[in-house]
Amino acid sequence: MVITATQITPLVAIVAGILILIIPRLLNYIVALYLIFVGVVQLNETHHWVHFGMAGPAVTVGVTDASKAPAHG
Repeated sequence: MVITATQITPLVAIVAGILILIIPRLLNYIVALYLIFVGVVQLNETHHWVHFGMAGPAVTVGVTDASKAPAHG
């Protein structure tokens, strides 16, 4: 199972909400970290700095078919 950025954001929000309920003094830090996290995730969706386990097209270099290989000799 591959977790995408659109699935991570709600999980971070739930954890942040639970932490705020348990320790209200962390509110400023949790909100600031959450906003930074959401901003980075959304910028990554636009600019693709980091690929979260999503495989792109396979790129192969060289001859993959033996019948097309040059003859030696």
